[in-house]
Amino acid sequence: MLGDLTGRKALVTGAGSGIGRGIATVLADQGASVAVTDLSQQWADETAALITDASTLSIQMDVTDSASVNAAVGQAISQWGTLDIIVNNAGVARAPSGQPEDDWDVTYEINVRGVVRCCEAALPHMQERGYGKIVNIASMAGHGGRRSGGAYAVSKAAVLRYTRGLAAELASSNINVNAICPGAVWTRFQQEGARVRQQADPSLADRDIEDLFHERYDPVIPMGRPQTPEDIGKTTAFLVSEDSRNITGQCIHVDGGVILRD
Repeated sequence: MLGDLTGRKALVTGAGSGIGRGIATVLADQGASVAVTDLSQQWADETAALITDASTLSIQMDVTDSASVNAAVGQAISQWGTLDIIVNNAGVARAPSGQPEDDWDVTYEINVRGVVRCCEAALPHMQERGYGKIVNIASMAGHGGRRSGGAYAVSKAAVLRYTRGLAAELASSNINVNAICPGAVWTRFQQEGARVRQQADPSLADRDIEDLFHERYDPVIPMGRPQTPEDIGKTTAFLVSEDSRNITGQCIHVDGGVILRD
């Protein structure tokens, strides 16, 4: 089985919905035990309930709080005796206040420092064992001068740079660090973006938000179709398996070819 994760222990952040849920369920399908973490305990529980053939933990975790992150990582290690895989998926597009000036602080705190906190919590254990797999979920917005500008794009560019630097630092410890750049994936994240468009343009008020999503993205995707959370999950499963043991410091685009337009 490509991407065989039998016996591996994984922790996925932001796994209560969307891409994170797709990653968690695919890793479990491939044989991993999965710690499902999310800011919402309810959402984490819902994802964990979907996993019936693998060991799971459902943990409320706030990636902006070091104590919360350390506790979640510690709980997984205590439960299973080890932690092989960290997938940093938790992220936001903008500040909940709706004020653009807040976007820089909020996206940096969650999208960048959240990734760093989770890595730093797990790394002592991984380095002691001389083994680990880390996947950071970035975005095609982190590349080039795309329509997605501002704080979100900059935060994802920072994730890509952090991934490369960490990969170089940890290579001698047998720890692989890679990133995935999803393209257009229909999730709560994108639903919120479509609603923001509606609010900004009264002519869109009566439009179906999924139609708005396809109208925006389908024309710019060379393959003509958006991606799914499971697409991202399958790529993650490969990157955290021994099939990719000599791949590190890379960014894999799962975007239907959008990156080709740079």
